[in-house]
Amino acid sequence: MKRSGILRRMIACIAALMLICLVFCAGESETEGIAELAEGAQVRVMSYNIMHPDWSKVPVNGRDETVAAVLRHYMADVVALQEAGAKWHKALMPLLADTGEYAFVCRQSNAEGFTYNTTCFLYNPKTVKLVEEYILDLDFRDATRVLAVAVFEKLSDGRRFVVTNTHLAPREEARKYAKNMADLTSFAADTVKKYAGLPVIMAGDFNTPDGSEMLMDLMEQAGVRDAKFAAEVRLRDCATYFDSPDTFCSDNTDYCIDHIFVNAGADVKLFDIVSDHDVQFASDHTPIYADISFNN
Repeated sequence: MKRSGILRRMIACIAALMLICLVFCAGESETEGIAELAEGAQVRVMSYNIMHPDWSKVPVNGRDETVAAVLRHYMADVVALQEAGAKWHKALMPLLADTGEYAFVCRQSNAEGFTYNTTCFLYNPKTVKLVEEYILDLDFRDATRVLAVAVFEKLSDGRRFVVTNTHLAPREEARKYAKNMADLTSFAADTVKKYAGLPVIMAGDFNTPDGSEMLMDLMEQAGVRDAKFAAEVRLRDCATYFDSPDTFCSDNTDYCIDHIFVNAGADVKLFDIVSDHDVQFASDHTPIYADISFNN
């Protein structure tokens, strides 16, 4: 991130804090209430890169309240978080976990010297329970490049489903990125095969735009579809990453790098990109989510 971008983000964070204070004093909140699940859907899965404070030099303080408010509003059954370092874990615990609204999954890092996994999950313990969790390393020298895998069971009917979460090296790091994509493609195909018969939902910051050759190869090898294009209803469609206020939710597809994929066991009722709720002050990525039904 360029220094000018850092300064802009810090200014934006200050503005967000001021706005939060104003809204609180007025006794209103734009994230009040919970967004209803789409008709016919059984689960909601969200993917959200919440911007690592150490890499971006932008503090968690202030942003954590905005992220928590967004997560409370959409109340996904499973949230795939990226760049959730130690400071994020410590900030979100009292805001979401201690309150019983969410629980962490794949929290413990495999890498030596790293306590927390930055590519983890939150899940709603009132709607689903955890069955299995593990982390596959895409790069043993980089603790942030992993494929996290979790199996959940719906409390209402016992149906099980799989969610994966990943965060690849940026395309500017060409060798690392290509290696990450190759390993991820293999892991993704193996995961779908391992859990044959179960709905599989793959989320994350792939650092790969729509329609790229590598992304198409991953989808073909794993047998998955892009939730954005498979959805019966697509509410909003815009870039999921921005490096300046001018590119926030732009129509530049090169910035569409966060994705949700589903296998044949899942149908997408609704897909949306969250571009309101002050998300532009919380991170350099926008949250995306999909409301999904399961096939028999």
